[in-house]
Amino acid sequence: MSGRRPPIVEWPRWVVAWLCSGREDYQAFQRRKASRHYRAKRRRCLWLWLGAATLLLACPGGACVVTVLLVATLLSFAVLE
Repeated sequence: MSGRRPPIVEWPRWVVAWLCSGREDYQAFQRRKASRHYRAKRRRCLWLWLGAATLLLACPGGACVVTVLLVATLLSFAVLE
């Protein structure tokens, strides 16, 4: 980390990086996150959430909202891991 303080918008990321500096699992996560394969998985998750949003436009009821959000979250976790 440099001695210069980051803009306030970047503080949360800066604090997490500061707290986790030196941890091997965090460094492995950062390497994995920078890979092309991981970015492709994130893009799939984005399309999944866009599909969920489209379904919510078709069925705006409370039960549909909860069901679609839970399923989209579960599938996103499954895709990313």
